[in-house]
This record gives sequence, structure tokens and C-alpha cells, in this order.
Amino acid sequence: MSTLYPDFLEKYLTEKEITTLKERESLHTYQFNELTFVRLSQEYKDYPRGAVFYEKGIIPGYPRIMRILHLENGINRYFKDSFYVEEKVDGYNIRIAVINGTPLAFTRGGFICPFTTDRIPDLIDTNFFKEYPEYIICGEVVGPGSPYNTEAIPYVDEDVVFLVFDILDEEGIRLHIEERYKIFERFNIQQIRRWGPFNVSGGTSDMDEIKKIILELDRDGREGIVIKPVSDGKSVKYVTLSSCLRDLEATAHLITELPAGFFTQRILRAVFFCHEFGIPLSSEYLISSAKALYLIPEQTLKKVADGESVKEFFDVRVRNKNTVDELIQHLNRSGVRIQLVSVEKSGDHYRAKFYRIYIKGTRELRHRLMGKGFFD
Repeated sequence: MSTLYPDFLEKYLTEKEITTLKERESLHTYQFNELTFVRLSQEYKDYPRGAVFYEKGIIPGYPRIMRILHLENGINRYFKDSFYVEEKVDGYNIRIAVINGTPLAFTRGGFICPFTTDRIPDLIDTNFFKEYPEYIICGEVVGPGSPYNTEAIPYVDEDVVFLVFDILDEEGIRLHIEERYKIFERFNIQQIRRWGPFNVSGGTSDMDEIKKIILELDRDGREGIVIKPVSDGKSVKYVTLSSCLRDLEATAHLITELPAGFFTQRILRAVFFCHEFGIPLSSEYLISSAKALYLIPEQTLKKVADGESVKEFFDVRVRNKNTVDELIQHLNRSGVRIQLVSVEKSGDHYRAKFYRIYIKGTRELRHRLMGKGFFD
């Protein structure tokens, strides 16, 4: 086998599969605490993107969830038996697993996140792993103080929280949804909000209740829902109208960084939501969307014209000072350029301030300001 990859990879993949993934540049080796990991950067056969291989096992990737744009028809299409509705929150996906007795936090892409790993004792009761060392906790880290997201979360005020929504075993199989609810409740681990169970055969009353939940989430500035079957089957996700506008407002300064599809998808989701719920696209919503798509990029362009770069500022708390350096290195390895501003002791934690520089977006705007042409 190629010396690029550790020998233990042959436990999980054939030589032919390794060669195929090598040609696709889908296998990436990294070190953490003297352990070697290989992450999968693209979905392959039964392995979702973000699966991680190591000497003693596999951390399964978190499976993708299909999106629906029409709520009622999507539910009728994909659900025949009982299901729960869980809130979808806007943060970053994390899997927590124990390796050699130490809980580690893995990102959706299969990296070990130094920040989240550092904060695990603040986020969950780690006694969970004394009883269930083979299980993997899946959830979303949300709130201010995230090293990845700067969008304001209306329901989290001071610091990040970890809201859990799944348990996977070592083979990537989800624990039965109601058993998972009971286990997390026993360990007082904070779960995503849920409603149900519902049933398609329950008639219009269940569908009316689900639509009522969505409209309440929309009014409260929440992101949406994930609909999960009690028995086997697909989960689907659906977002609110307000989340579409917040996404536009939070990312419009990155209009030259993100693909155009990112913005058109949010517009399409909003149009579908209004169509299904009979909501007119009010002047207020249209004005807010136009401001996001025009005024925010205009402000960004002015900054670049004045010699500044496209930036985002972050303010995070960690338990160990060394974690700051590890986080910066982690972000840099991920292709993100970071400038550390300050690190200060704050109570039981250290507070680190830094900013991310968007090189591609800055360069694109500067080239246009210089009059350089391009093909579109």
C-alpha cells in the first residue's frame, strides 16, 4: 500500500478502494495527540463524507439529510408511519466519541475540532461514556462564541451550547429515537426540542399541528425542523421563511466567496414557503431582502476600495490557553486565514479574539475595482 496512508486503513478498505479514493483525493491523514486519523472528504459507498478511520475503529460520518420545499406533500411522500418533529438549529455539526478514554469532537468533515473538544466538559455530562463507551453523540453547537459562525442566535445569549439530536453506534446505525430520548434525559444532556409523535394517518389534525409549529418557529426567528421516523426510513428537513432572510443578511458580505446557488436556494425556499402557507411577500420582507443583497455587498465593496480585506470577527472562550493555538492551526489547515487579536483570562476560561480573512472574496472585488475583465 502507498506510504501516504497508515497500514490500519487496510482493515476497513480494500487496496482497490484505497487506490480509487487516492485518485479522487478523498483520503486525508492527520495527527492528534500522537494518534493517526484518516478522514474521508467525499461520500463513498456506505461511508458518508466525514467518516474517520483510526487504528481501533471508525467514527462514522453523519449522514446527509434530504431537504423538502413543500412541507405537507413532502411528509405525505416520505412518511407512512409514526414520526417526530425536531427543531433544526443553526450552528455546526459535531460528533463526540471516546478514543483511548478521551472524548474527542469531530466536525462534519471529519476533523477533530480543538475548540469543541476543549469545551466538552462544559457541554455534556461525560459520565454518559462510562456507561456507553461505544456510542457516538451527535448534535449541533450553537450560540455566540462559535469559531465557525457569526450569525446571531436569538435563543442563546452568552456562550455556545450543545444541542444533541442523535446517537450512532460504531457502524453508523442510529439508536431508536425514543430510546435515545430516554438516555439523554437520564444524563440530563440538553436535547433539541421535539414534538410528537405524529402520524400521517392521523389526518388533518396532525398536519395542522405541524404547520402551526413551523409558523411559531418562524415568528420566533428559528431555523426550521427535521422530521424523523420512529421506525426505519428517511429523515427530511424543512426551514422557515425567516431563516432564509437571516441567511442572506449573514452572508451577503461574502457574495464573491459563496457560490451563486447559495443565494438562489434561499430565495427559492422563501418563495415555496409563502406559496404553501398563503403568505404574501410583504414589502417589508422584500425591502429587507434587497437591503441584504445590495446594501451589505456595497458596504463590503467600500471597505475593499479603502484597502481593507473582507473579514469576520470571532470571540471565543476556551478552558485551556493552548487550545487557542490549536484552534488557529486547525482553521489554517482547513484553508482559512486567521489573524489572532488577543487572548485574555476571563474567569475559569480564556477569551480569544480573532478574525478570518476571506482572501478569495477580497481578491475578486479588488480585481473588479482594477477593471479586470472576466467570463461569466
